[in-house]
Amino acid sequence: MIGNFLNMKRSFAMALMLLTPLFILTGCEIEMAGKGSITINSDPKGAEVFVNGTSQGVAPQTLSGLVAGDYIIELRNAGFERGYKSVSLLEGQEMDVTLNLKPITGLLLVDSNPQNADVMIDGISKGNTPLLLTDLPLGEYTLEFRSPKQLPRTMKTTLEDRTPVRIFAELVSNTAQLDVTSSPDGAEVRINGILAGDTPIRIEEVQAGEADVKVSKRGYKPYQARMTFEATKPYKINAELEALPSGLTVMTTPEGARIQIDNKVVGQSPITLENLKEGPLEVTASLEGYDTVTKNIYLEPDINDSVEFTLAKNSGTLVIDTEPASVQLYVNGKLLATTQPKGGSDSLSQPVRVTLKSGKDHTIQLVREGFVSRTTSVQVEVDQIVTRHEVLKRIFVYDSKIITDNEIIKCRIEYTLPNGNIYYERYPGVFNTALAADIRDVQPITLEDESNREARRLIEMNKSAVPDE
Repeated sequence: MIGNFLNMKRSFAMALMLLTPLFILTGCEIEMAGKGSITINSDPKGAEVFVNGTSQGVAPQTLSGLVAGDYIIELRNAGFERGYKSVSLLEGQEMDVTLNLKPITGLLLVDSNPQNADVMIDGISKGNTPLLLTDLPLGEYTLEFRSPKQLPRTMKTTLEDRTPVRIFAELVSNTAQLDVTSSPDGAEVRINGILAGDTPIRIEEVQAGEADVKVSKRGYKPYQARMTFEATKPYKINAELEALPSGLTVMTTPEGARIQIDNKVVGQSPITLENLKEGPLEVTASLEGYDTVTKNIYLEPDINDSVEFTLAKNSGTLVIDTEPASVQLYVNGKLLATTQPKGGSDSLSQPVRVTLKSGKDHTIQLVREGFVSRTTSVQVEVDQIVTRHEVLKRIFVYDSKIITDNEIIKCRIEYTLPNGNIYYERYPGVFNTALAADIRDVQPITLEDESNREARRLIEMNKSAVPDE
């Protein structure tokens, strides 16, 4: 009888020990010494937290009053694989647990007729058809198909699980037909600056949309038209070319180039020059972002002559924004611009567009007072757009000394609350709050203080980083 009673007592004690972590997690208060805690974070935030199979809210979540023992942590978030971790909590231990959840991705096979169409999703090119995409999170997507000779097409699809989804786009031709004749014959035809041939000519594939058509012949004023072409439709041009007056007409593609005759600037293209002397002339056309071209001609008396340049682009574009704004932008030692705030906030700037010559390294220097200057280099290809987001690190300057009963805190004061609490930055990026009840005095710290030695060095470095123009 007594033996049975002792066995029942031991069984009850063991059951109590096993159930204690569950009582703590479910809100039952049990007074025990040495309780610990587990702080649970998820990436991304907002995942539902389960501990030993019991829901505990959403991350980030701190579970306090836990007894020592083993715990199984599970995180659940829609569109992500479940995350698990088993931990052993020691008596009185404060534990941090972070679980990175892996998104569930679908399988999307994209194809088109004709193939080799560029596929855009959310404005980003994913490649040319046929294409297998394996890294898209579950959800609804809008696909845009682009091809130079076909009309763009947009289609939608939804990835619900790992079951493969196939999207097929039938693309419609995006070209028109153009017949060009001229009087006199033998005139050169260009569409958007690209040579198509000499008149009379039939051009079978003209891309739909707006285009510049130019018909030109030496000694005649060129015919130029801005036309809008619709896919699959035929168009005709009959250009009656007008003979040029005496002198020299200089034309360039694109227009607006600076024209020099024998090293003397005479204006911008297109330009007609009269009363020029007989003999050889050196004609030079130059335009920013394009190769400079020189042609030597011999001007006959009483001849209406013309010379045309097709300038080859030799540059790309750098699009740069800075964090923060109001940063001086130097390119190859020359101050080009100061970045302007975006949306009324000084924390981020509007983008600045810079034309850079291709095939060479360009030195980019970013300078703003109070921030560490930054020097980088960039190289662009012809017609390439390179984007840069540059972040300048603020120079950390100690400006105050907070004196409490327990310590002297050298810091940079961020702000003081109405209740007297002081929110401060003790080290770069490390913030804390000093309670008003603990503060005995606040004293200023000057830039010359020993604690600001590194800040003084960076400030001097910034001054020397400004190029001498």
